Amino acid sequence: MKRVLTALILIPILVYIVQFAPVAVCIGVIFVAMLLALQEYLSLVDIRVSFRVVSSLIAATATLVHIWPQFYFVLLIGAMLLLMLALFSSLELAAGFRAAVSSFFGAAYVGGLMGFLIAVRMWNGGEDFLMMLLIIIWAGDSFAYFAGKSFGRHKLSPAVSPNKTWEGAIAGFVFGIVAAVLCKFTFIPGIQLVHAIGLGAVVGISGQIGDLCESIVKRAAKVKDSGGMIPGHGGMLDRVDSLLFGAPAMYYYLSFFHS
Repeated sequence: MKRVLTALILIPILVYIVQFAPVAVCIGVIFVAMLLALQEYLSLVDIRVSFRVVSSLIAATATLVHIWPQFYFVLLIGAMLLLMLALFSSLELAAGFRAAVSSFFGAAYVGGLMGFLIAVRMWNGGEDFLMMLLIIIWAGDSFAYFAGKSFGRHKLSPAVSPNKTWEGAIAGFVFGIVAAVLCKFTFIPGIQLVHAIGLGAVVGISGQIGDLCESIVKRAAKVKDSGGMIPGHGGMLDRVDSLLFGAPAMYYYLSFFHS
């Protein structure tokens, strides 16, 4: 029940931010969500403050690189700073190197991939495509969850996510496509049906892979959720994990197949 109530409160707010708020507000919300998700990741891998600061700087640049591509050099400087921290920190050298690698990976994983949400929003008609992305992910997650609970029998990846099933994954994939087609016939009439189906398919599959990949981090940290920020839904990273893979999938699909 807590899961449903939280969704009922947050979904209208997100719809307003994506569809009606100024683009700067939407980008700001994505940026804040990225920073929150990154801090959860860094906590999971137990990164100390000095590495966190540099990782956050790299992630911020990676998220906004679609707006200011000339700032890409900050990514290189950040990598250098992380290695310098590994060299001069009080950590044993191997531990310092692991911290540097984990910090840079987190910045690329969370910051770099969330930047594609901004890239989709900046596309021509981006508010509609970003809304479509969210709907595909929401539909896929919801139907995968309820189908898996109701009649899931065959485990999808028990070592990574014991509760996920093939039945749930198939239901999530099918209803992700259904959601994309409904978007085409309600508020994106300009997109061809074949591309709506294509977007539903690639975003649906990518989103489920993103969910499983975040589970690897949580299993390594021996936790169920990345945090407790969102009642009934875990942490911010738990809520954006599917989008981290779904957003690049949508962006590159639009880049290659839809003008």
